[in-house]
Amino acid sequence: MKRLVAGFLAIGLVGLIGCDTHSTPGGPGVSNSTGSNTKPTFGQADDTFTLSPPTLSTSIKQGETKPVNIDIKRGKNFNEDVTLKLDGLPKGVTADPATPMIKHGDKEATINLKAADDAGLGDHTIKVTGTPTKGAPATSEFKITVNKK
Repeated sequence: MKRLVAGFLAIGLVGLIGCDTHSTPGGPGVSNSTGSNTKPTFGQADDTFTLSPPTLSTSIKQGETKPVNIDIKRGKNFNEDVTLKLDGLPKGVTADPATPMIKHGDKEATINLKAADDAGLGDHTIKVTGTPTKGAPATSEFKITVNKK
């Protein structure tokens, strides 16, 4: 009985945490004029990608720098470079590099978030837009918390 409960608990946690990062898909395979491109039951649709920013809020103190990884999940035949754009950074928080890119062979981009000494305190939602060289952009979000020094 304990194993059964533990199994259901593990499945529930995977469902809550790991399977879907709520990213909209991007890439040339997002829309297909024939209407035959539907999302598969499992996995990623051909010629598409999704972005996976951190699932938990990233805490950063004023005056501090923190790395944040944005992962990419590529569907079959998607080999494009993807340029990332961050919207919603709070006052006094900058991203380095300002325009990060995930190259076609890479699985992630590391962005250093730098909070100035007077960065805006509190919880903030950052929107990440990934634009491929061909096809539709993908979007996702992550949260950061700026704390007092």
